Amino acid sequence: MLKKLFLITLLTLLLTACGGSAQSATEITLNATDFMYSPVSVTVPVGKLVTLTLQNTGAVEHDFVIEKIDASVDMVEDSGSDTHHMHGADANYDLHFSAQPGETSTVKFTVSESGTYQFFCSVTGHKEAGMIGELIVVAEE
Repeated sequence: MLKKLFLITLLTLLLTACGGSAQSATEITLNATDFMYSPVSVTVPVGKLVTLTLQNTGAVEHDFVIEKIDASVDMVEDSGSDTHHMHGADANYDLHFSAQPGETSTVKFTVSESGTYQFFCSVTGHKEAGMIGELIVVAEE
């Protein structure tokens, strides 16, 4: 009896995990360390509000940048430094927010076109050190 219950529970967990993997996330936490993101690939639905939280567990400031993306930004709670933003980076990027070490920042946005977009950290030398990832925007069925 116990073995049968275990197998049923295991099968239920496996089916739930398989079913959940096909869905796109609308609330994402992205961890920024020195010098990588985790996860490095994020999938979101086109046309839906996405809440992205950048959790900086590194020793220096990090940001999240997408140079060109058709997105409307609804809200930004940014813990980044004024010095970082004074370099005019925001004018060159469609989506940008940053977080100080040990802090979190959040952006809410909606992407209107599906596709794969590279994101990276624009702090000098971080992108070159491999601090990049991809945002995959998909149409939901």
